[in-house]
Amino acid sequence: IYRLKEDLTFMNQIGTTLSVEERLKLELALLKINELEQFDQILFWGKIEGTSKDFYIALGLKFRDQYEFPHKKFYWSSNEFKFAELPPLNQEYRDRVNEFNTLFSGQHDKILIQVVDPDAAEDNQQENGEEGQETKEKDPFADSEDEDNIKVPPKNFTELDRLAYVIRAIDTDCALAPVGGFKLTPTHELRYNPDFRGLTIKEAHEIKNYQHFRAPLTLEKQEQIARDDALFKLDFLDPIEDDLPKGSWSVQSNSSKTHITVRSLLWPGFVGYHRANSSIFGHCYIGNGIKLSLIHISEPTRQAEISYAVFCLKKKK
Repeated sequence: IYRLKEDLTFMNQIGTTLSVEERLKLELALLKINELEQFDQILFWGKIEGTSKDFYIALGLKFRDQYEFPHKKFYWSSNEFKFAELPPLNQEYRDRVNEFNTLFSGQHDKILIQVVDPDAAEDNQQENGEEGQETKEKDPFADSEDEDNIKVPPKNFTELDRLAYVIRAIDTDCALAPVGGFKLTPTHELRYNPDFRGLTIKEAHEIKNYQHFRAPLTLEKQEQIARDDALFKLDFLDPIEDDLPKGSWSVQSNSSKTHITVRSLLWPGFVGYHRANSSIFGHCYIGNGIKLSLIHISEPTRQAEISYAVFCLKKKK
């Protein structure tokens, strides 16, 4: 969201928004980020609701001198609205992130996975060994072959690390824009399309007219850009209608049919929005950061009515 006051009204369609105090503090905090980094655009990305505190997320975009897609940099803040750069992904626990399906607490330093340093554990075993057992002393003057292979001690997996995974997962799965909202320049830099006047009301209600705001992942779109075909087309990004599972998106509108929201059913709280016949579009996430699993919902341990409702939803789509 670029225009906080105006565009937050789209979030009202899912029954959520920010308070006046939150909005004013966010506007000041976003200005401070831009003063330090000089982004082409600084946006309010969303809010992860926690049990004790909330996480606020900002997104900085650099379009200039970025080949084919702008550079994204995420920032996070707690309720104090002092933003810091979101840490890189902790690849050590990549396969275990999905184990956490509980609510965030809002405490960024909360340890979720405690790591035991194997070298420290070995030292403790030696210290607690039987009496009389000889230990090998290291020669301080001996050449060490391991100096060039210094081991980095393992790092605990904290709630901030989990937040880094969740934010990037939501952005990859959900960030979107209407077809025509962006264009590719002859130097292969992505830009807002100055000629975009918006989708018609009919077009805005069709899921095929929205595409992911990310570097293309499908081979078809990658080859299209490589051949420079994208310079003459507007649908050069991955279409959201091809996302799996099918029926994971829902298009809704207000009573006037001009304010359209594209909602993710896998990440409840994500809303892509567009005002028909205008250049206004964007997206935002306000939710608990938990991905919905249709398989889990339809397990026999859940209520039969819920399971049947989800089944019908998938079939209708």
